[in-house]
Amino acid sequence: IDPGQAFGTGGHASTRLCLGLLLELAAAERARAAVLDVGTGSGVLAIAAAALGYRPVLALDNEQESVDAARENAIVNGTPIEVRRFDLRSQALPWPTEPGGREHETVVLANLLRPLLLELSARLEHRPRYLIASGLLADQGDELAAELAARHGLQERRRERDGDWLALAFEPAA
Repeated sequence: IDPGQAFGTGGHASTRLCLGLLLELAAAERARAAVLDVGTGSGVLAIAAAALGYRPVLALDNEQESVDAARENAIVNGTPIEVRRFDLRSQALPWPTEPGGREHETVVLANLLRPLLLELSARLEHRPRYLIASGLLADQGDELAAELAARHGLQERRRERDGDWLALAFEPAA
């Protein structure tokens, strides 16, 4: 992965944690759903999802440099992902399925800082099948878990920590 001017080579703890939770999910499930990667940076998570067989994969980022880097990295890695420029604070969240499709089966990946993760929660129009969130500091996980439970009926399935960084996996409450 060449980050170019974008964030992410896969070496940061928040990315590694997110990748670990994605690998764990892939190992536990035979079926592969669509993936929405919000804040894709260089495309590490979207590329990993596509390499694991998830389809379709839609990667979003606010920075044009990130969009360009993610597209190039997807080509280099031979992974079929769609990459779009997207502003979480001002645009409706697109889904990697057709309207009226199976949005509820989508896996959402979000390696973002706390304010943007809370904004993502506010903008989710559909409850995803799974949501993997990272980019949180260790003391911020409970707030996001409470927000996603109250707003979307998502329950925390797993919590992983690496130093000061935290990643959480959510699924619909039973």
